Amino acid sequence: MSREKSQELLEAIDMEYYLDREAIEYRAGMGSSGPQLNLRTCPVCGGDAWKVYIGAETGLGNCFHGSCGATFNKYSFIKAHLGNPPAAVVRAHIIDVAREMGWRPARKVARAVEMDAGWELPHSIPLPTEDGQNLQYLEDRGVTTELAAYFHLRYCHDAWFNYTDSEGKRKGQHFGGRVIVPVFNMAGNLVTFQGRDITGAADLRYLFPKQLPATGRYLYNAHNAVGAKAVCAGEGAFDTIAIKKAFDMEPGLRDVVPIGTFGKHLSGRLEANSPSGDDQLGAVIELKTRGLVEWTTMWDGEVAALEDAVKAGEQIRKVGVRSFVALLPKGRDPNEVPPAEVIKAYMRRIELTPANMVKLRLKNPYR
Repeated sequence: MSREKSQELLEAIDMEYYLDREAIEYRAGMGSSGPQLNLRTCPVCGGDAWKVYIGAETGLGNCFHGSCGATFNKYSFIKAHLGNPPAAVVRAHIIDVAREMGWRPARKVARAVEMDAGWELPHSIPLPTEDGQNLQYLEDRGVTTELAAYFHLRYCHDAWFNYTDSEGKRKGQHFGGRVIVPVFNMAGNLVTFQGRDITGAADLRYLFPKQLPATGRYLYNAHNAVGAKAVCAGEGAFDTIAIKKAFDMEPGLRDVVPIGTFGKHLSGRLEANSPSGDDQLGAVIELKTRGLVEWTTMWDGEVAALEDAVKAGEQIRKVGVRSFVALLPKGRDPNEVPPAEVIKAYMRRIELTPANMVKLRLKNPYR
């Protein structure tokens, strides 16, 4: 975790709350620099003669017991109090306390997008609505109003997408009863979309507009990954949204941008890549020129999906980006597990070195 993020967490912790929480004996008073806390016991030397003083607001302090001379800030005090465990344990403890006090990690703000594409989406309502309402369908799937806004989701109640076919005839597709998922290119321009049925009565769960580019030509949410050092690729739009939701809960992952591949492969060819990012491998190359260092694939927990992830990882490695694979529970995708499982899978990801790729092919953990 960066110094800035650690400082943000520590600033959220009130020392009096922390001492009460941990049942640490103290007396509140005033010192020359403001409110001061006098602690009975030093977490470093163990002296219990009320010789420890720390600032109630800053957490800065000292132990004056004998030759101890320990100095504290919030982090060092908490670490000493916990018995000097590994940094990861201290960090997890600090996050828990900060959350108890109402802290929430800042979420990445979506880049501005251009909705004027020269063609019209089916008439639909941007989510959340002007009065802050969301679809119950999305709420049931864990898609909050904040996530709906970030991904520019819309709801089409009863409308058509009109297009001209190859023979010049005007036709239409009915997108009523569907969540509209806009897809943007690297520049943030609307290029296509898909509609997810929410009624349960449609023959097709997903409907794709005719005469527009296939969604598999683009990386979903790649416009928000421009300048990012790390991305995590789910398969579909709702997998990508689930990854975003999970990473928003973990401050150490807030800079990892979730993207989607719309299938378990990457479109395009390395020997004929599109420098403008108009296919998926071209987009990866473009992201690399903008600072991308790491790519993690998080597809379904299945034998075939892992094999495909290793193949995709090989392609990613060839463009000079470090490639990893994150293993979810068997038979599950990011949208089917709790956020904690998504975070755990990412934290335990495996780098796709030549040796590891051979191991995963010979001993697929999902078999």
